Amino acid sequence: MKQPVRTAVVGLGARGLYFARMYNQAGFSLTAFCDRNPERLELGRRYLGQNIPGYTEVETMLRQEDIQAVLIATNDPDHVPPAITSLQAGKHVLVEKPLCQSISDAALLARYVRQTDKIFMIGFELRYCSLFQMVRSLLEEGKIGEVKIGHAFDNVSVGGQYFFHNPSRQKSFFKTLLLQKACHSLDLLNWFMGSHPTRVYAIGGLDYYGRQAPPELRCRHCQKGKSCPYWLDYESFQLDYTTVKDVADFCVWSKEMDLNDNSELCISYASGGKATFHESHFTPEYSREFWLVGTRGKLYAYYDNPGRFLIRIEYAHSSARHTEEWKPPCPGGGHGGGDEGLRMEFLRRIITPGLDVRRLNEEALASGYYSTALALGAETSIETGQAVTIPALEE
Repeated sequence: MKQPVRTAVVGLGARGLYFARMYNQAGFSLTAFCDRNPERLELGRRYLGQNIPGYTEVETMLRQEDIQAVLIATNDPDHVPPAITSLQAGKHVLVEKPLCQSISDAALLARYVRQTDKIFMIGFELRYCSLFQMVRSLLEEGKIGEVKIGHAFDNVSVGGQYFFHNPSRQKSFFKTLLLQKACHSLDLLNWFMGSHPTRVYAIGGLDYYGRQAPPELRCRHCQKGKSCPYWLDYESFQLDYTTVKDVADFCVWSKEMDLNDNSELCISYASGGKATFHESHFTPEYSREFWLVGTRGKLYAYYDNPGRFLIRIEYAHSSARHTEEWKPPCPGGGHGGGDEGLRMEFLRRIITPGLDVRRLNEEALASGYYSTALALGAETSIETGQAVTIPALEE
């Protein structure tokens, strides 16, 4: 029986703690964790065990010679330095999405990824959800022919609970919710289109949240209390991947908020394909929907967290028009089973001999780069009113 892969986690926010527990079972063994905040380290010791070493500096942690793989789960602006340090130390690396927050950081990280012979992956767990695995398989089978047109809709009913309560989570922190939240769906759209985006024109705005309340107002002091649909219990807020965390409870109507709460994108691809994308953070439902039109038919895919998955193909150009439907089973767990799927794929790539590591790493790098570049280009387009050319990932 193979020895478990000895793993370390950098960043002990809610997602980092979730990773730490996930990657301490069935093929992995949590060996160390790291966070610059001493209070988070103490929280990690309480949740994960006093016997696991905790560090405040990545460089110090990596002197622990038994570490084989590192999971980067820091805040979004801080992904790149620990990823590069871990790659330089000869570790397998999985970086939580998004890959980074700028084209220049992506180019810098690419240099180190291309120098390593270790596995590099990005936390795009939805690629490993049973629904989207089946969509990709059907497309590769040629069920709808060559994909020419795509559309994706990110319905985010929890936008108010997740993103608009914390005054630090503005453009200065997240850049754009197209990057922080929509990068999953943008990556899937790129994957399904079978090409990389070259140009984007976008519109969007802050049309629902913000603009009203004084910046210091908090849910715990608000007279509206639970009558407000966005009232938040800051002591027991549960994320959609089952982790409970303390959160800031500033008013979602704060005048300080500047993140767009809706966006629409028109995207051109290198293949000649075209796609649109829409994200709303005040819609009633929490789901993802995809429409893909090919030369033989049209595919529709529906995703939600309870796992009510659906795929429908309409064959409009066949001699006898008909429709096929599938309801892929949801295995349960975070992101429709995608969290577990990502974990097992990371393990498979680490322990399987003879894999083309450079090809796999290049594919991972491209997925992270083009979702990042598309999101940033779209935000620039919204701000300037002009279409934006997306630079290709340099060879």
